[in-house]
Amino acid sequence: MTPQAPIGEKRRGFRRWKILLVGIVLLPLAGFFLSNLLLTSPWARQWLAGKIAKKTGLETELAGVTWSPWAGLVFKHIELRQPPPLRAAIGKPLLKIDSLQITPVWRAWLRGRLEVRSISLNQPQLTLPLELLAHQSKPQSPAPAPPPQITASAPVPPIAAAPVNPIPQPPLPPPNAQKPPPSPPLPANPTGWIHLKDASFSLVSTSAPQPLFAATRITGSLPIAGDPAQSSIKIGELSVAGQTLAADSQADLDWKAPFLTLKPYNLTINEIKATLALQIAMLSNLPIQISAQIPNQALPHISLPRNGQAKAESFAMNAAFRGLLLAPSTWQGDCLAQAISPWVQFGEHTARFDRGSSVTVLRGGQLSCVDARLISDDLSILGNATLLSSGNAAAACRIVAPPQNLDAIARFVFPGLKGPSLTPLSTPQRAAFDLAAFGNLRQLHVQLGKGGPVLNLKSAP
Repeated sequence: MTPQAPIGEKRRGFRRWKILLVGIVLLPLAGFFLSNLLLTSPWARQWLAGKIAKKTGLETELAGVTWSPWAGLVFKHIELRQPPPLRAAIGKPLLKIDSLQITPVWRAWLRGRLEVRSISLNQPQLTLPLELLAHQSKPQSPAPAPPPQITASAPVPPIAAAPVNPIPQPPLPPPNAQKPPPSPPLPANPTGWIHLKDASFSLVSTSAPQPLFAATRITGSLPIAGDPAQSSIKIGELSVAGQTLAADSQADLDWKAPFLTLKPYNLTINEIKATLALQIAMLSNLPIQISAQIPNQALPHISLPRNGQAKAESFAMNAAFRGLLLAPSTWQGDCLAQAISPWVQFGEHTARFDRGSSVTVLRGGQLSCVDARLISDDLSILGNATLLSSGNAAAACRIVAPPQNLDAIARFVFPGLKGPSLTPLSTPQRAAFDLAAFGNLRQLHVQLGKGGPVLNLKSAP
């Protein structure tokens, strides 16, 4: 019996190793399931939602979080509510995401570096109120530094280009000089991506019944880090104030750190051909530059209120925008437009002009049309307007024509007006009908003629 004792010891040792191996396998599995169970608990959901709310300053709801080595972190049903003053007027939340998946670089995380390989957003819906942008665009003290210049792929042509000095060429090497050794190749840095599926963006206002601008059914991938890459996104519809600008279009993107560039994007808006270019830098506050151009072309019929329409023999526009995307107070924009032989028609009344132009600028949260005019021998319209980030607005318009024509125009535009107050000019063959507007977007007061009656205009609630 004695020789069998060592065999029993071996068996007991094998059992201990077997139990240890089973424990090594089961312990990570138990930790995996318990951690996911904890992340879906009400306490963990409220804690994570509180962290997001503290970071964004907005009330946040979160259905839960799961994780796995193969899928990364998945946040389910995230909702950031509108600020309380806007919540009653705007029914949709500021941001709603069906699911947010973050695929980390686990090796970097184990070493204490938070690196992300990709971010996937399923059905993100961003509803941004104009009033919130206006509040953020108010000048702050101290003023932020100007954004860095970005070279767009299709910049708006400048009015007067500065002379360009030639780049000095390096001297040629001597004939027997040895060539320097080639630089070692840089290590590969995998491209980081943001994947969008059925995304939508809407710019809304409490004073407008429908979105001012909307982009819906956006699907595609955005390269945002790592090695150079190219991609494209599909856009289901672009619209302004409910009018469709483009449908089922595709935009091509080019990434070369730190710049993500939208290649010249051609679109047709009511038979008007336009080109759009965009470049954004993946730096602090996201510097961005956008340029848009409508080349010189005939302007087709455009619908106006009260069954009116407008047309022009030729029309052209250049617009540019730049600033820090996350700092609205730095936004700057310029828009120049001109038309040849424009005309406007309301019913049987037609007004023809020789030329028209406008200059609009955005600076420090203030949008100003510094000059707008329609000029002809018999009728001219001159005006300017300013909209502040607070919502306050002011405008002035002067209509110059023969007195009898001004009387007919005033009665047509303002049917209840009797005996419009006209401003005499240096020649009795011409007079001016001056309009002045002041107030805010919710309630605007319009004075009809110098010293004339004041008309109160209120926006729909």
